[in-house]
Amino acid sequence: MKGLIWNCRGIKKIGVSSFLRNLILEHKFHFIGIQETLQQDIGDHILRQIDPHQSYLWKWIPSYGRSGGILSGINLEFFDVGFFKEGKFILQMHLWDKQNKKMVLPQCVWGAAQEENIRDFLSELADFCEKINDPMLIGVTLT
Repeated sequence: MKGLIWNCRGIKKIGVSSFLRNLILEHKFHFIGIQETLQQDIGDHILRQIDPHQSYLWKWIPSYGRSGGILSGINLEFFDVGFFKEGKFILQMHLWDKQNKKMVLPQCVWGAAQEENIRDFLSELADFCEKINDPMLIGVTLT
């Protein structure tokens, strides 16, 4: 399984979309987790820029002010999507691996930047992980 987890620190920064597009086209990732998009909304124009062949199913969590935001993409050639579970700091993907015939749960996690949010972040992470028996992968950025 091939994935990309990256803290881009602003998906609309100059060069970010072309960099992502080139990585995606070259490596054909199974899943992608982009942290700190710094965007309330991810429009279709951004998704077309980074995924011109529309090979991925995209889901995002908005940023909170000038921090956070998660964008995750699932390559539908490799996975069937069960569902997404989202929190303030985590976007968890429940996926069926078509080749290995197993459920996998990649999670893209953005760690709280403000000290007053660390307790909420850790509580959410524990809540997301405590009842899972399937293999999971957690990509975390702590800033």
